[in-house]
Amino acid sequence: MASRRESVVVQGILRGEGRERPCRVRAIKVAMPCEPMASEYADMDIADSDNFPDGSYEVTVAGRTIPLTRRDGFYLARQ
Repeated sequence: MASRRESVVVQGILRGEGRERPCRVRAIKVAMPCEPMASEYADMDIADSDNFPDGSYEVTVAGRTIPLTRRDGFYLARQ
């Protein structure tokens, strides 16, 4: 059985560089076929704009925290 995917916008918390704010996160929600109530989020992107400086951040969504770097006004996942 294949996983089910859908585009969603979920609430998150963006933190870093001494700042914190609620944010909207665009993501692909992937429903796991082997566990009916389980799902993961993939391809996350901060949906709303701000005037935060470039630097190190993290976004917390659905109990998961993802490290980000803001560069030239864009949030990028840290490797």
